[in-house]
Amino acid sequence: METSKLDPQKYETKWWDYWETNKLFHADANADKEPFTILIPPPNVTDKLHMGHGLNNTIQDILVRWKRMHGYNSMWLPGTDHAGIATQMMVEKALKKEGLTRKDIGRKAFFERCVRWKEEKGGLIVEQLKKLGASCDWDREAYTMDQRLSRAVRKIFVDLYNKGHIYRGERLVNWDPQLETAVSDDELENRETKSKLWHISYLSPDGSFEISVATTRPETMLGDVAVAVNPDDLRYKDLIGKQVVVPIVGRKIPIIADKYVKAEFGTGCVKITPAHDFNDFAIGQRHKLPLIEVMDERGNMKAPCPKEFIGLDRYAARNRVVQRLEELQQLKKIEAYVHSVPYSERSQVAIEPRLSKQWFVAMKPLVAPAIDAVHKNEVRFYPDSWKKTYFHWLENIQDWCISRQLWWGHRIPIWYCDKCEAVTTGIDDPEQCSKCGSKEIRQDEDVLDTWFSSWLWPLSPLGWPDKTDDLKAFFPSDVLVTGAEIIFLWVARMIMLSHFIEEKTPFHSVYFNSIICDKSGRKFSKTLGNGIDPLEMIEKYGADAVRFTCVHLAPLGGRVRMDRSDFGNGYRFINKLWNAAQFLQLNIRHYGVDQSPLDFSHLRLSQKWLLESLKETAKQVNHSLETFQINEACDRIYHFIWHCFCDWGLESAKIELERDPSQAPKVIALLVYVMEGLLRIAAPFLPFVTEEIWQTLPLRCEWQRPKSLVCAQYPDHTTLPSFPDAAREWDKVRAIIGQIRSLRTSAQISPKTSLKAYLRCDAGLATLVSQTELEISCLANTEIIEASRDVAHQIGALTSTGQGWTLYLPVEDLVNLERERKRLRKEDLRIARVIKGLEGKVNNPNFTDKAPAKVVAQTKDQLNNMRAQLQAVQEALKALT
Repeated sequence: METSKLDPQKYETKWWDYWETNKLFHADANADKEPFTILIPPPNVTDKLHMGHGLNNTIQDILVRWKRMHGYNSMWLPGTDHAGIATQMMVEKALKKEGLTRKDIGRKAFFERCVRWKEEKGGLIVEQLKKLGASCDWDREAYTMDQRLSRAVRKIFVDLYNKGHIYRGERLVNWDPQLETAVSDDELENRETKSKLWHISYLSPDGSFEISVATTRPETMLGDVAVAVNPDDLRYKDLIGKQVVVPIVGRKIPIIADKYVKAEFGTGCVKITPAHDFNDFAIGQRHKLPLIEVMDERGNMKAPCPKEFIGLDRYAARNRVVQRLEELQQLKKIEAYVHSVPYSERSQVAIEPRLSKQWFVAMKPLVAPAIDAVHKNEVRFYPDSWKKTYFHWLENIQDWCISRQLWWGHRIPIWYCDKCEAVTTGIDDPEQCSKCGSKEIRQDEDVLDTWFSSWLWPLSPLGWPDKTDDLKAFFPSDVLVTGAEIIFLWVARMIMLSHFIEEKTPFHSVYFNSIICDKSGRKFSKTLGNGIDPLEMIEKYGADAVRFTCVHLAPLGGRVRMDRSDFGNGYRFINKLWNAAQFLQLNIRHYGVDQSPLDFSHLRLSQKWLLESLKETAKQVNHSLETFQINEACDRIYHFIWHCFCDWGLESAKIELERDPSQAPKVIALLVYVMEGLLRIAAPFLPFVTEEIWQTLPLRCEWQRPKSLVCAQYPDHTTLPSFPDAAREWDKVRAIIGQIRSLRTSAQISPKTSLKAYLRCDAGLATLVSQTELEISCLANTEIIEASRDVAHQIGALTSTGQGWTLYLPVEDLVNLERERKRLRKEDLRIARVIKGLEGKVNNPNFTDKAPAKVVAQTKDQLNNMRAQLQAVQEALKALT
């Protein structure tokens, strides 16, 4: 390795090609090793890598690489989703440039165009995931429209249909009036919208009374069938059961009572339009109200609304309705109003609740095993707090609309007989009606919701419904890493279906990754334009920096506040490791490396501390990964590399190299041993730079060396050398060195300025200081002098105390003592105020009795810490007085 500035582009492609060529990520279904399986949440084929993908897939990759290095038969199955709406939109855009529509070329030709589009452009995100370092088993790459997976979709549809779990019915759905299809909840984004609240007067048929109704959608009043009030609202109690007339239309409708109505909203009266509002639909079902549709599939008005509105789009109709109400003097008031409006994520138009005939899955017969699986911890959530949300949704589950009015996707395997109107289904396309034998049959025009193939994801990529080796070896999988926003749309449904098919949970653990936001706390979105392109960051800083930054910032289930500058911090960390390796390589070339087995019994205190820190790091990182505290594992790796190895390990080694060059090869051998260990610990997080460094390290007998770090053994803390007593002793020395450095910093004295340090120690500590005087002197740039009790008053020094020692640092000739005394007095007052506030809390029964025990304990710890700080400041002030 040449000494040079870190340039990830020089080695990342090299090592990726090496790993892929040697198939180091491939898992053998017949291997005699315990499996560890993750199936990638399949990104849409239309997707481009975004920071959410970056975080989600890095977490999966860390877990898979970590388990692979522990000797597991790690299999991370990659794949993509055919993305019904998104892909169809891309192809329709391409057709539009040719002056064509899908209806111009017909369904078959359009489907073939979608297939070609996927083959030509649909693999972009796969290549981008590889740039990130995703160690998937790429030989097993799956696609939801593959022939094998499509057969599985057909099979489960037929099985559910034959058991009565799939049916066709008419009800309200989310409707995209531009794409002319039903859409799922996950394909919506709720936008805070500045709108208006129109107050409309509804008169009784005889004009004896009127009530005022507030609405944000006056155009839907053309389909009103009732006005609802809260049964406990005394203002309207006498009107329940009476009638009013719908303005403009002239239709008489009843006043009904329903608990859903909030008396404090608007006027307390709500217009009921069951064919155009989900809540109204539910009220209509309870009260057996009629359904009147006044909009078509394009969001344009249609009969039976008055002729003057027919053909107008919904917003033009809104303006016309408001105008007519003003003419009739039935528009009482208009208020500014802000509310959440659901928009189609794909077309960017407001969705319209629409009554239509759709195919549904009856969910209640499937739900019980999914509830039990989480109750019994057969599936564990990380964080556990999501269980409450999960149970609430399942206990109030609604049937699932699975049909979409698209041409791209799995076409619904239902055939209608034109002769007898019977319905036929089957795994293979039927040639005739199953009831009358007629060949005059036609297939349903709709396709299945993309999520219908996705809920089979734990099984279909492994070969189900066939009993394959992959299914036997890798189902159930171990971990699902996903976003909490699809806990219902995907996670719960996969658990349901896996129980339905195999009577097993599809995975054992679900890790809900963090939500990525900008520094203001706003979630990254295309609409806000506040996202960060991970590919741009990879190009600038390298994949390791992007991976480490994403995960280091991301607590389990939390929110990540991210900025482009954060990736610069990640790069500086990688560069720190790189420079440490460069330093080591220079010394290897200069001194050589002792090749005899390390003699751990003849080491200096600082070396034993470094080995103990390596062991503790391996222990803590393994524990953090086992408990899915992945950002904590990142933090521990950062601390060990930056502080333990670079700041203390290498600096202490430099002293050894200068003190006795003849022992340098042994010192270098120990550093190589520790470097090897830290590279193995960090490899799942920083796969590229660790491989580049590791491949150039001299071979040491203490570590087995396979052909790649990918398949090297992960450090087990129980097998690493341990020196806990020596580590505690060196920590005492480090505390003294740290305090000298801290006093220098507070007094603004350069680290290059040599100082005298007077140290008064307890008897036991004095021996330790004597043994390590060389390290203290070199690392703190001081001359250590044994101090008497009254030395501070004689020399005018800054002072600091620790466990068993007091330090005096003479600075009279170097700093403005009056300025330092002034600073200390100010700090004395500040800490005293903080202590007074904390004492007020811990002495207040209202706090100690009512606050959580953990909070009370933390407050008491903080108080003790502040008292110790105050004592130190006062002693320092006394020393300068």
